[in-house]
Amino acid sequence: MPYVLLAMENPLLDIQCKPEQELMDKYKLKANDAILADASHQTLYKEIVEKYEVTYVAGGAAQNTARGAQFFLPPNSTAYMGCISDDEFGKAMTEAAKADGLYTNYAITKDAPTGTCAVLITGNHRSLVANLAAAEKFQESFLKKPENWKLVEEAKYFYFGSFFITHDGGYQSALLVSQHAAENNKTFALNLSAPFLSQFFKERLDSVIKNTDILFGNEDEARTYAKQSGWNTEDVEEIAKKLSQLEKSNSKPRLVVITQGADATVTALGEETHVYPVIKVDASEIVDTNGAGDGFCGGFMGLYAQGVEDSARCVQAGHYLANLVIKRVGPTYPPMTERANIPSF
Repeated sequence: MPYVLLAMENPLLDIQCKPEQELMDKYKLKANDAILADASHQTLYKEIVEKYEVTYVAGGAAQNTARGAQFFLPPNSTAYMGCISDDEFGKAMTEAAKADGLYTNYAITKDAPTGTCAVLITGNHRSLVANLAAAEKFQESFLKKPENWKLVEEAKYFYFGSFFITHDGGYQSALLVSQHAAENNKTFALNLSAPFLSQFFKERLDSVIKNTDILFGNEDEARTYAKQSGWNTEDVEEIAKKLSQLEKSNSKPRLVVITQGADATVTALGEETHVYPVIKVDASEIVDTNGAGDGFCGGFMGLYAQGVEDSARCVQAGHYLANLVIKRVGPTYPPMTERANIPSF
């Protein structure tokens, strides 16, 4: 059976901890943000491993979402592509994905180690500092190999994170797959992923959004995009409507889905918007919020890829899965052996 959902982006091993404010200040990090590491962050990874109790979790936003989508889908429904190295971190990531029923088709590079992401939890916020390493070595040529492109041809749904567009191989691959989806009446979903992408990669981002059928993001990402576009509004519903009506390469209307943490999720389809309250959780039940957004997208795509195009039902599934994620460490899901009594939406 072919894999119905294909996800692609940067596979990263999350190194998660709960630092003091002093460390955040030292590296000039914001509490709720996602950035790419630069020269000033090179000592961060060693420092958190030495100073704090760390947890290693297989990550990379789209890989988290793909694992979440598989939670709802029949076995062997979801595949993932990205680039790792043949090292211990790469092996750990492969095993973690396999444990969640995700089929991985990694490109392997010897030119860099497997990518890592420092995940710094302060209260209910998470700050992500990604060191892409092997992840940015992904090449369009790998995707075009017949045995790999077959996954694209067989899939009906695609999910990409915009972190992929920061390097040429990822950007070219996102264009290629999104164009294939647009031309073949398949569904291409994209996540805005982080505010800095609208600030520094907007031209690339817009060229992929043009082929996008479902656009996900959070309120910070949506407002940053609006600011960069000169829309002069911070109203999330208004921004969602404008995002939905950006230029499209085919006639299929674009659905926009904006999450707002503990606040309601907003959807827009053209001029029509809906607001869906999240499942309320007592603060004492929250373990950490890293991966809650990825889990939401996983739940949404897991139902959507079964042919359920009712966005209200897909949002419900997203809220359900995000609710499970925040009660666990990192972007993880209950083991496959415990996946019983999953509600229908």
